[in-house]
Parts: sequence; C-alpha cells; structure tokens
Amino acid sequence: MKFISRENIDCQKWDDLVAKTTGASVFSLSSYLDEIAENWMVYVDENYTKGIAVPFAVRLGVKTCYTPIFITNLEWLGENVDDLVQFSMEVKDLFPIGNFCLRQPLVELNSEEFIEQIIPSDSNLSLGSQAKRMINKSEKQAYRITYTSNKAEIFSLIRSELLPKISSLSEASIQRLEKSMDKMSERGHLQVLSVFQGEQCLGGLLLIDFNQTVLYLKGAFTDEAKKNGAMYAAMNSAIQQAKLAGKNFDFGGSRVEGVRHFNLQLGGMDRVYYYHQWDNSPFWYRWVKQLRKALRN
Repeated sequence: MKFISRENIDCQKWDDLVAKTTGASVFSLSSYLDEIAENWMVYVDENYTKGIAVPFAVRLGVKTCYTPIFITNLEWLGENVDDLVQFSMEVKDLFPIGNFCLRQPLVELNSEEFIEQIIPSDSNLSLGSQAKRMINKSEKQAYRITYTSNKAEIFSLIRSELLPKISSLSEASIQRLEKSMDKMSERGHLQVLSVFQGEQCLGGLLLIDFNQTVLYLKGAFTDEAKKNGAMYAAMNSAIQQAKLAGKNFDFGGSRVEGVRHFNLQLGGMDRVYYYHQWDNSPFWYRWVKQLRKALRN
C-alpha cells in the first residue's frame, strides 16, 4: 500500500474500484474529486484492489488532510479493511493536520461520531406527521414536480437563497459544484428534480444516481415555496422514485439538528460516520493562525 499523487493515479482503475465496491459513494470518483477537492491523492495497493481517497489542502507549505464541502465522508474501498490501521498511522505522518470524515473509524486516531441519514432500498417508508402535513399543504399549491435538464435554474436559486445565509458556502465553492455537476451530467449520474408553479421554477434538487444509491447533494427553494411544503414534496418524490428503482436514498449528511429532523420526518434512518482530527503542525504555523484570527476579530 502506498500514497499516489493525483498526476500518477490510474483513474480508470481507481474508478473501477469505486464502482465495484458495494455502497461506495460518488464522493470517491476521480471526476468528482477533481472538481470538489483542492488537491487529492489515493492510498492504494499496486493492483487497485483496495484503498481510499485522501483530499488535502496546502497552507503556508503545511498539508492538511480534510473533507471538502459537498463531501459528507469518504470510505475504504475494496477488500481488507484491516489495512485502515496502517493507513491511520501513515496518513498522520504525511499530513501534519487532519480534519477527515470517514465511514469507518481509524483506531490509531481520535474520532468523534457524526450522524447522517439514509433510507435503505428494502426499508418500509414511514412519513412523520409534519412531513405529511407539509406535503398536503404543497398539493394545494398545484406544484408541478418533474425531472428536468436545467440545472442553471437551481444554481441561480442556490446563489440567491443560500449564499447569503450559509457562511460555509462561497461563490468559489458553488463554481466547483457547478463543474462537478457538469461532469456528473456527462456521465449520466445527475438528476435535476424541479418544482414549478405555472412556468416559474420555485426550487429544486440536485441528485446523484450512482452505485444503487440516489444521493441528495444540494437544493434550493424560494422562502414562500418552502413555507408551502415544496421541499418536503420534492424530497418525498425523489425518495419514492429511488425506492421504485430499488435504490437506497442518501440525504447527504448534515450536523444541523433541524436538517436531521427534516430527514427523519421523510423516513430517514440515522447512520454513524466518524470525524478524525489531529494537529501536529509546527509551532510557527499555529502562531500565524492565531494571529490571523485575532486580526480578523
């Protein structure tokens, strides 16, 4: 097993490994990581039968292993998960700083349990009372919920409705998401589920259909449409379509309790993943970070 930098990765072999691993996410695909991560490499064996993607950033010459925005977590791919023990020791040696979310815990590193929500394909779907009420409310608005190819309208709403409200979202990150969605569209993985009232688009969802799972990646709606249940109705429609196709539905993960409640109302089930953090950066680096923070305040 060894780390391989991006320019030396055999992307065909890597993506084949992702596709062959049961439950592996689109987050591990080379085409997705190329657009979403600042930099990335892989830890893999010679024949690409097992491994893991490792996104990273470089600040003042110091490497940080991190989980980019629009990626919930990454996972070990292929056989022999026991190799994660060796990986956990080597990743800390290569990257002085880590903020890394994985499906599996790394026993050599401190970890914190985070929660995401999914709906397995074989589960019995049960809506909560609030979800039922909001879906009924949406039906009175005569919304038209349909799959389209026009993701530009959704990105326009992301910029107008979400960018001013979400501190972790930036114009640069939205542009990276747009490029990644172009790639997903080219490969036939992108679904755009839009909500219309008449001819006006009031919102919609960006969904990724990959490896027997439909992933909710991002969505945006006008405030009025949300108040009238449009997001509940759209998400419920996407979930129903996934279940009809015999696929899992992944809500994409969120640490916000209100979002978790929303997901649970639509039938989501909690699943644990693990946040790993370490800081072995040089003293001068930590000092510079503290100074910058003080100057911003």
